[in-house]
Amino acid sequence: MNYLTLLEIVEILSEDLELEEITAGTIDESLMQTIGVYQRAEFQPRECIGGSSSYETAKLRVLIRWGMNPTIAERKAFEVAQLVEAYRDRRTDDHIIKFTANTMIKPIGKDEKGVCEYIVDTDIIYTERNE
Repeated sequence: MNYLTLLEIVEILSEDLELEEITAGTIDESLMQTIGVYQRAEFQPRECIGGSSSYETAKLRVLIRWGMNPTIAERKAFEVAQLVEAYRDRRTDDHIIKFTANTMIKPIGKDEKGVCEYIVDTDIIYTERNE
């Protein structure tokens, strides 16, 4: 199985949000508005009883650092969550995102510079493109 990468998710989010300040596995803390995409849990391939499955799950965490205004930051977090929740049969270069599950939004407060931060956790169920 060719697994879904963080960079594929970054590409989709960058396109949908029309935002270049989205990174995989890190963020630029000098920016007031940036988004980072992380793996939420250590990756473990799915083991199915009775044989292999064509589906896999990516457990992702999206960190939204969005300015000094908590209301605006919260709106951006909800925008990101709604985008991710709407991914149904979404194609990347190598995969098809079948659907997302367990999407949760959590405020984590402000960093030491006063920048508001939110986390969006989600599970993305996907399969390889066989075209």
